[in-house]
Amino acid sequence: MAGKLLFLRFKASTGDAMGMNMVSKGTEHALKYLKIQFPSMEVVSLSGNYCTDKKPSAINWIDGRGKGVICEATIPGEIVRKLLGLDEIRGMPGKIISR
Repeated sequence: MAGKLLFLRFKASTGDAMGMNMVSKGTEHALKYLKIQFPSMEVVSLSGNYCTDKKPSAINWIDGRGKGVICEATIPGEIVRKLLGLDEIRGMPGKIISR
């Protein structure tokens, strides 16, 4: 809520598709249904930039959006010493995360 405005964030599963068109159409139908149930409700906008489509936003980290990927690689010590000039790699994951 922001003042008298209520921002709704609809969630949907669209498989591998980005799905913004199908989510927009589904959301529009849901809002029409809500308008029938609550006639005094006023729909100001289908998308009020709260969707944060193609924009970085903390709400996407908090509530999630899209797909996440984590990957790991094992780099031989000789390559780490040669390319990064590091003799000691113990504790390196913690150092990387803290930066």
